[in-house]
Amino acid sequence: MLESIKPPGVDQHEERQHNMDSLNGTPTPEPRDEPKSSRRFFVLAGSLFLAGCATRSKTVVSSLPDPWWTPTTMPDPKASKPKSPAVAAVPPTGVIARSAWAGGNPVPSRMDANRSISRITIHHDGMQPFTDTSYKAAARRLESIRRAHLGRKPQRFGDIGYHYAIDPAGRIWSCRPLSYQGAHVKGQNPGNLGIVVLGNYDKQSVNRAQQVALAAFLSAQSRQYRVPVSRIYTHQEMSPTACPGRSLQKYMVQARRNGTIA
Repeated sequence: MLESIKPPGVDQHEERQHNMDSLNGTPTPEPRDEPKSSRRFFVLAGSLFLAGCATRSKTVVSSLPDPWWTPTTMPDPKASKPKSPAVAAVPPTGVIARSAWAGGNPVPSRMDANRSISRITIHHDGMQPFTDTSYKAAARRLESIRRAHLGRKPQRFGDIGYHYAIDPAGRIWSCRPLSYQGAHVKGQNPGNLGIVVLGNYDKQSVNRAQQVALAAFLSAQSRQYRVPVSRIYTHQEMSPTACPGRSLQKYMVQARRNGTIA
């Protein structure tokens, strides 16, 4: 659902602790402790209430826990750091630009270069139910997620973890630049396009505007990157989590089965 400058003395990316290179079985060494930051900007009362994408079980909580996974492998440097990005950084036409809502730039030193997209994963944000269809409300929601991801302890993200978001009005928002791996699925981020539907779909239902937008956008991305429907997943199909919630999970199962996503 779930799931931000390089301090002196740190020689590994924080996101590599949860990004697993599926082609390499080499154990990932533990990173050095990072120095305490004096930046209090990210220590916000509302920045720790994200939940659904980081839960172990089917129980949705109301705060953003520390990452619960254990790093397992180090990505192949040649594969994760191509000379040229494997994915174009320009979002599709009609998608709201990141610059329209984000309060800051990504931190590249905390992220890995992306690979060619080979799968897609759907999330919800797992926060409180969200039905506001206004542009400003969606922008505020995204910014709160971005700040929480940037300030996440002990692993600070380089940006919001998802590549795209869909709001209750069916608008599609550009999030993390496509040239960088997402930070949204345990050990499954290389080449994985992350899409979050704003809201908590254990506590609300996916509305018609979101269904139409999600089906159309997934179909377009599937064609663009030649990702078959069989490689379009929900978070809980890849990791033990409640994400993307019962309503969104049910919709995804039906949409893949009946050809709505094609």
